Amino acid sequence: MRQSISFIAKLIVVSLLFGVLFSYAMFQGGFVSWFLFYAFLPFLLYMIGVLLYPMNNWKVERKLSKRVATAGETVDVEVTLTRRYPFPIHYCVIEEFFPDSLQRQDTHVEKFRYMNDPESGRYIRKVKRVVFPWFKTKIRYRFSVDKLPRGEHILQAVRVKTGDFFGFVKKEHVYHHDTSLLVFPYQRPVHLHERVYSFEQGSSPSFKLNEKNTNIVTGVREYMPGDRFAWVDWKTTARKNEMMTKEFEQEKSVDMLIILNAVYDPVMSPLSFEGAVEFSASLLDELHQTSSQLGFLTLGDQRSYFPFQKDYSHKQRIQGQLAKIRPIGRTPFAQQLDRERTQLPSGIISMVVSHQLNSDIHQSLLKLAKKCRRLIFFYIRPQEQMSFQDHQLIKQLKNHGILVNVLSEEQLTQREFEVNT
Repeated sequence: MRQSISFIAKLIVVSLLFGVLFSYAMFQGGFVSWFLFYAFLPFLLYMIGVLLYPMNNWKVERKLSKRVATAGETVDVEVTLTRRYPFPIHYCVIEEFFPDSLQRQDTHVEKFRYMNDPESGRYIRKVKRVVFPWFKTKIRYRFSVDKLPRGEHILQAVRVKTGDFFGFVKKEHVYHHDTSLLVFPYQRPVHLHERVYSFEQGSSPSFKLNEKNTNIVTGVREYMPGDRFAWVDWKTTARKNEMMTKEFEQEKSVDMLIILNAVYDPVMSPLSFEGAVEFSASLLDELHQTSSQLGFLTLGDQRSYFPFQKDYSHKQRIQGQLAKIRPIGRTPFAQQLDRERTQLPSGIISMVVSHQLNSDIHQSLLKLAKKCRRLIFFYIRPQEQMSFQDHQLIKQLKNHGILVNVLSEEQLTQREFEVNT
């Protein structure tokens, strides 16, 4: 309806121009008046042609240099518009529509210098190109999207504007064409400092994250990455001419579970959650390199659980979840954590990464610590937002044997994470 009214209005304008010029030539007479009429007649015909020319049947193709990227990288985009008829188009203004998820930029560690600023990282992306296709049936233009933020982004539409030489007739059409782009979180090395615990016999580490328990040798198998060099069976290796390692009756790694808080908090800093996701991705990558079995759990609007496994596809599924996750949960994190606690096996190492801490979460962590072999809490918070209550709750958690790591601007702006485990 709206397009029909616009078409009729433009047609009336062109008709009035034609009527005015023709009336002037008829009533005025003479060479000059008719010369002006015939000189302007091609422009009037071109206006009618632009008005009647269909733009809704163009085909749009968008190509990305890569569909999967890492936060902070640059992706090159090429857009091709194909039309059927070589109607002479004087100019085209092509505009790309960017989703809200791309109206930010990732500058790696630099973005965390202003964690307390909610507008930090906002970046309005605009891409407009003016081309002069004339009789060309294919129109191409290229642009780059730099400093990509983490997330799943969908480029949905392209708007094309054109018109006549004088601007009396203008046309535009929006072409919907979805192109997805998945951006994984930026990862950094993580240095895990093992703490030493005191026993009656003296000071010694109680256990390590990559600890393995071995008992009686039951056989041999092929050597796999991560096996200790001391387990190599040299006799069998020499006989079979390939690396063989001993297989034990009990060969089990310490099970670990990382829990990420993905619940929305009205007073949270958006960069706090980004820091939590980035740290979780880096921690997962570091722990996957050890021989320990690793599980991952996100609690937010939807529960996503990745069981204890150690293979490449398992790691990729987790990274995909970290790329798409958003803090949109409605159920309080403490309530979800209490529900999950009853289903967790005993004797595992639990690591909780959270951008919020309150009395309810404090109580849930204390209950979880009684069931876990060790509980480590990573609290991501801007330094200026650290309140007296935060310090009190952290002190109480430490008094109950929970290891707490606070990650603020000072830690998040480093090239490497250094945490205590």
